[in-house]
Amino acid sequence: MRSRVAARAEDVVLLALTTTGFGLFLAPLSLGSRFPQPVLLFSALVAVSALVALAVALQTHHLSTRLLAILAALVAIDATLRLVIVVGLLGFSPIFFLVIAGGFVMGPSFGFASGALTLLLSAVLTAGLGPWMPYQMLAAGWVGMGAGYVGRISGRGSSRKTIAALSLYGCAAGFAYGVLLDLWEWPLLVAAGSSPLSWAPGIGLAALLRRFGAFYLATSFVYDSFRAVGNLLLIAVLGPAVIPALERFRRRFLTVWAVDQSAREQAPVKISADVGTPS
Repeated sequence: MRSRVAARAEDVVLLALTTTGFGLFLAPLSLGSRFPQPVLLFSALVAVSALVALAVALQTHHLSTRLLAILAALVAIDATLRLVIVVGLLGFSPIFFLVIAGGFVMGPSFGFASGALTLLLSAVLTAGLGPWMPYQMLAAGWVGMGAGYVGRISGRGSSRKTIAALSLYGCAAGFAYGVLLDLWEWPLLVAAGSSPLSWAPGIGLAALLRRFGAFYLATSFVYDSFRAVGNLLLIAVLGPAVIPALERFRRRFLTVWAVDQSAREQAPVKISADVGTPS
């Protein structure tokens, strides 16, 4: 019962962050270039949101302070990879592999923080600060968060079936990341009403979707395909080795302290994540 309540608390926080974040993506579709772009403010809010998600996960015992060290290491490794390969190969970037693998094993809050903080740190290292940064942080955070829910539903593990499911998720996430960023850029990138592919103020939803779909297929689909296929291949090839390693860290470092109900006056009982029984 307590674990279900804890999971709901984490889910409520992530749902609130996601709802607010989608508002940030959809607002330019209504306002176009009139939508303000306070880059530092939005980026700071996303970073704080990631920290809030981690704090809730800590309070609900879905994470531990020792697992935060693993998070910091993964963020540093990913940011370094992006420093070496800023754009990637025709859209492919290796940074999403660790974001997805970490979220899958450690949970949705860990995944969201991993994606968002990786993009923030890499932007600082590469001087890639710009109006796109908070949107990249949110989209990458959702990629990691979604992987966390895939892990929760599948029960984690590294069986062929689980790795195949996660590989397909990585492929879909590669496209979703590109679609989200295009959704923000589209009203600002192409002059309003300048072509049948451009955003125009006041058009209906059906026309909006039709124009955006045509714009995406013409400008980004092939590019995003490299990212999607790259994610799929990396997870399929490296997942069977990396995911069990991360799972060992989780089992070793995630410890919950509970009170022995049969002897309240005795010391608390240590419950390790790998066995789930008092030691």
